[in-house]
Amino acid sequence: MMRQVLPLAEAQRRGIAETDPSLDVDGWDTANKLVIIANSILRQPTTLADVRPLLGIAGITLGEDISTIGDFCDSESDLPLADERHLNEMLLRPGFMAGIMNGAVAYAACSQKGRIVRIKLRFDNSSLSFYHDLRRRYEQAFGKPDEWRGDPLQTVISWKWSFSDESGRRVGLELTHSNDDDYKIGNFVKMTLRSLWEEEAACFKRSKASQDMEAIVPTPRGQLDFGQLVPR
Repeated sequence: MMRQVLPLAEAQRRGIAETDPSLDVDGWDTANKLVIIANSILRQPTTLADVRPLLGIAGITLGEDISTIGDFCDSESDLPLADERHLNEMLLRPGFMAGIMNGAVAYAACSQKGRIVRIKLRFDNSSLSFYHDLRRRYEQAFGKPDEWRGDPLQTVISWKWSFSDESGRRVGLELTHSNDDDYKIGNFVKMTLRSLWEEEAACFKRSKASQDMEAIVPTPRGQLDFGQLVPR
């Protein structure tokens, strides 16, 4: 007998999925229950990172094909990244999910074309208190962060978690609050499937496009017009 699969909107109407469905869709609701069982019944200290690999946020999953989030993306913004030629990036539609102002998704453009490599989100609440609330929740889920990525004056406050699983997938998670006009003002999260990023970078390095880029040599100084290179 074939199992009936309900559309998300219908599942929400029936009360099966929450109004904010991200915990259900991403699998975190089930993972939370497993953590509770492990800690309270099995007496085994466990966090969410131990239960399942950290691969998704806001209904977007690292490693999945970009076509799975077509409704979230602005397809007209799809461009290769100048500094990461092995990736393409698309902007996410503003307000595609409650609490998210905007964001972007980068995906593989070489050996595993279309697979999502990185998710960047900007929250619609830019306050420092919201950042501290988020960080507290992240630490409850994943433990203390592994690396400080901010600046000494804390104009930019940024912490990074790193995860890996048995299959060799490595994921980086960065939570950032910025009050720096030259950066961006607000609260941000970035998730990167680092193992796939490196695989794609190696693929591009072997390609003809990379060889053509490496053939570019600096212009000799004697041929430069520094008047065009210095602001005035």
